[in-house]
Amino acid sequence: MQQKESNRRTVVILWILLATSIGINVFQWLNIAHLQQNYDAKVDSLLTSGVDLEKEMEDTYTELNKYKGISTKLDSLLAEANSKVDLQKIRIENLIHQEENSVALNKKLQKELKELKTLREEYLEKIDELLVENEQLKKDKTDLTSTVEALTKNLENTVNTAAVLKSEYYIITAYKKRSNNKYAPTAIAKRTNKIEVCFTLLENDITKPGSKNIYLRIIEPGGKVLGDRSAGSSTFRKNGSGEDI
Repeated sequence: MQQKESNRRTVVILWILLATSIGINVFQWLNIAHLQQNYDAKVDSLLTSGVDLEKEMEDTYTELNKYKGISTKLDSLLAEANSKVDLQKIRIENLIHQEENSVALNKKLQKELKELKTLREEYLEKIDELLVENEQLKKDKTDLTSTVEALTKNLENTVNTAAVLKSEYYIITAYKKRSNNKYAPTAIAKRTNKIEVCFTLLENDITKPGSKNIYLRIIEPGGKVLGDRSAGSSTFRKNGSGEDI
């Protein structure tokens, strides 16, 4: 009877031990699962921060450098921006290799991401200001070029006009041809065979020195231009126009 009671107690104790063991194992399994879940969450968070940083870094380089080559001043600003982004990239790589605490690393990476975005916006604002300034400079240059061209043209016209030689003190003599082929002065138009014109060219310091072609046109009272091509009469181009007269 005592033997049976002893066996029963032993079985009960074994069941209690088994239940306790199972409970401990279940607790440990649940604890491990919870720790694994937290670890996975931390890893996912780190991966997300790393991906976000890498994308932001790439976008920053692309966004800034597409304005390269517009002006020297802008290129200088972009060189400065790229230098700062390069330094931040090195700092991020050092953080990843040196920081062992995943929670602390994640916080630091998030801070770096925020600073990178701020840096990007800061330089985009400066780039925008330079682009506006560059457009204004282009407009001013165009306006100035137009003004200079207009002034140059006006100056050329003024100089050309001032360079025209003026004449005064005309002495005009009509000649008739006698039977001995000699010429004698006449006052009768019908008997006129030759006209001699003498005049004085006024002094002009603007016109270029050298030989000049002098053109003379004789117009009768009715408006007809007198001339004989067989005797050497020709046409000439009127100054300041394309008219041949």
